[in-house]
Amino acid sequence: MRHTRLAIAAFLVFAAPTASAADPALEALLKAANLPYEVDEDGDYKIVYDWSKEKRSQLVYVAGTAEELSGVKLYKIFSPAKVMDDAGIDPALAKRLLGENSQYKFGAWEVAGKTLYFRGNVQAGMPAAQFETLVSVIAGTADDMELELTPGKDDL
Repeated sequence: MRHTRLAIAAFLVFAAPTASAADPALEALLKAANLPYEVDEDGDYKIVYDWSKEKRSQLVYVAGTAEELSGVKLYKIFSPAKVMDDAGIDPALAKRLLGENSQYKFGAWEVAGKTLYFRGNVQAGMPAAQFETLVSVIAGTADDMELELTPGKDDL
């Protein structure tokens, strides 16, 4: 799998001038992890991993608003692998992905709307290097599935 690739697109800036950061602590973590990003229209942080050798790239989002679970602040990291047609996810693929979920050390597959995502949650305040590693795992896993499900395309 290619999820150990760490090159990140250089064309992104550290903050988009048109959107405001939803969470200053998350912005500081992204900067400390040296992850170039843009803030999208709904306040999520968008990162583009660029693997030029493979001629592939992958979008990754970090939700701009943290969630709390029993006083623990968590950030959601998610990356699209496929936008499905109106029929939704194929039942055989859904069954396969549910089975694979139990094998991952970090992250799981989910469907939101018409999109298949690989997603994980990370705790606020974690070391920047660990955060970058986990974002990279999400990007690589989603890109591997995108490559499998849509050979020859790099849409997401």
